[in-house]
Amino acid sequence: MARGNAPFNVALTSRLHELYPQPARILEVGCGPGVGLRALLEVYPSAQVVGVDLSPQMLDQSRARNRQPIRDGRLELREGDVSEFTEQADLILAVHVLYFWHAPDSVLRNIRGLLASGGVLALGYRRREAMPPPARRDFPKEGHLLYDSERDVADLLTAAGFDRVESHLIVSKGSGLGWLTLGYAP
Repeated sequence: MARGNAPFNVALTSRLHELYPQPARILEVGCGPGVGLRALLEVYPSAQVVGVDLSPQMLDQSRARNRQPIRDGRLELREGDVSEFTEQADLILAVHVLYFWHAPDSVLRNIRGLLASGGVLALGYRRREAMPPPARRDFPKEGHLLYDSERDVADLLTAAGFDRVESHLIVSKGSGLGWLTLGYAP
């Protein structure tokens, strides 16, 4: 997972920094093995970052990958679901997590409530056509959701009450890696 998603995580984080350069508090939902956290810590050196994941194994990998920022007090890791989070954040990032929210409207409304005024939700994902064949085949059977266009995702954010929504293709070395859709909190 770390190797396969690393180029997308790094390119997405770089683009996100261009679009939203100065959050003080960042929450990454579904932080996985910590590749995205490492990229966030690099591009946002003064931000306080929290990573949350359901998997203790992913959090162990994230701890191993990000020992120094944890020791420095810049990074905190928590096991659990975003619905258990109560503190506000300026930026909430979720990469390759959207598919697993079986009730995305409810999750997105909850996340919007966690954002400080003017804060941003950043969703990183691939459209259905760009997903690996096993994911296209198996995800829907397991109740997971795939999206055919960035408009589908933008519509979810608009329905959840985000003021402004914009989507950006994430490109690295001339190849499209996936999408970044931002929702701005009122």
